[in-house]
Amino acid sequence: MAVATLSAADASAQTRGATRFARSPDGTRLAFDVIGSGPPILLLHGGGQTRRAWHDAGYVARLAPMFRVITMDFRGSGESDAPTTKEAYAIEKLIADVLAVADAAQAPRFSLWGFSYGANIGRYVARRSPRVSSMLYIGIPFGPAADPMFRDVILERLRDSSTPPVEAAWMSALLDYPPVEPADLRCPTLWLVGTRNAGAMASVVRYESRLPGTRVRLQRLDGLTHADELRKIDVTFPQALMFMRTTPP
Repeated sequence: MAVATLSAADASAQTRGATRFARSPDGTRLAFDVIGSGPPILLLHGGGQTRRAWHDAGYVARLAPMFRVITMDFRGSGESDAPTTKEAYAIEKLIADVLAVADAAQAPRFSLWGFSYGANIGRYVARRSPRVSSMLYIGIPFGPAADPMFRDVILERLRDSSTPPVEAAWMSALLDYPPVEPADLRCPTLWLVGTRNAGAMASVVRYESRLPGTRVRLQRLDGLTHADELRKIDVTFPQALMFMRTTPP
């Protein structure tokens, strides 16, 4: 008898929950969904992405049998509200957004997974809130929110008059975020870095010797670019799951 198989797109569709909405303290409406049951994990997407990136890459389908998986659209992304002022993307507001979604999803304590921009924002939540039980920190440096390479990209985008107002707003705000050091993170953190991610690997060179005594553990992903760190789930996911299984909820 033939065995039916699902395409990646069909599997992704089956693991997308109905869109729900939370309100941040400033009134911004935030879209999210919840799939599965078990300890909660909140997934934060990269810049220019939406929460569907985690679904489409297969993470939600793999996590849902073991965890309650919460994916959210940052303000300015997906189905969330999209203010166009720099002030609307102040880091305090984005921290409040993440906690508002966690509240709406009834997750008083949760693990936080962030890729790229999502890791950048998530690290401020992990630094300031005792509600984060652990963090997966994928593909970005420590230190400034915009390392020299990314800062140049941002400044070029801000000089381009065709840059959408929402993108210009969040990029401008990010330039003002304070640096975060490994010792600042209050929870166990797994730092996943592809060895072909030049910006993050430069940070590894600067920080690896400083990690002992902090709650951050480094794991290199051989041969992976920044995009691969999310896309190549068969490399990234086993490392992430092993970390979750050895980290208290």
